[in-house]
Amino acid sequence: MDEPLPPSTRIPLGTDPVVLLADSDERIRQGLTAQLAKYQVSVVHCADGAAALLEAGLRKPDVLLVSADLPVIDGATVLRLVRRRLSIPVVLGVGPDDTAQVAPALAAGASACVARPYRPREVAQLLSLADRGSRGWDQPLVCGPLTLDPSTYEVRMHGVPTARLPLREFQLLHLLMLNAEKVITRDRIRAELWGEGARRSNTITVHIRRLRERLGDDPHHPEIIQTVRGVGYRLVPPTS
Repeated sequence: MDEPLPPSTRIPLGTDPVVLLADSDERIRQGLTAQLAKYQVSVVHCADGAAALLEAGLRKPDVLLVSADLPVIDGATVLRLVRRRLSIPVVLGVGPDDTAQVAPALAAGASACVARPYRPREVAQLLSLADRGSRGWDQPLVCGPLTLDPSTYEVRMHGVPTARLPLREFQLLHLLMLNAEKVITRDRIRAELWGEGARRSNTITVHIRRLRERLGDDPHHPEIIQTVRGVGYRLVPPTS
């Protein structure tokens, strides 16, 4: 939580919004609570799945953010049980070892999956899920024969599913497709997906390379995800 929420972020939850955060890591709970307090968003937090179910029933929060690896009752089970009882956005937080849970969570009704530890811009995204009138994360994107459907966690090329993408690659492709034919700077990619974690490494370059491979884009002469030297990347809808 080392980067503040951007001042332009719109928090669309109405009056006195409440986010229920279920996470076993106290540092994550305290950090997210401090960030959202700046925007008059209250955070109720708990450390295990049983407490999350109890608090969700009592408080009826605007958004439930639950980590996949909760003790007592795991996050995926909490998600399914809450979905049966309440009509609220439920977001599953997944760590590097939880990627396999993304597709089942979305199938079970998760509004979105976000990487842990949480970044402020991702927090802003999950809050926007409660704005029922806006375009949410779960809307399918189409760029020529390339389609991405967050609600099913699927990417297809010419109607054929690609290999299942890890969460960060999926988020990266979503960002590029959402801004198709526009140049997305490396700084923006870093800020929205990794924060400071990618500043002194080749993380972005590696993820771009892997994403090109999964899309069948020639890494030596890429046509879909093009490099704009010294600036960033641009996704050009494939024509064939």
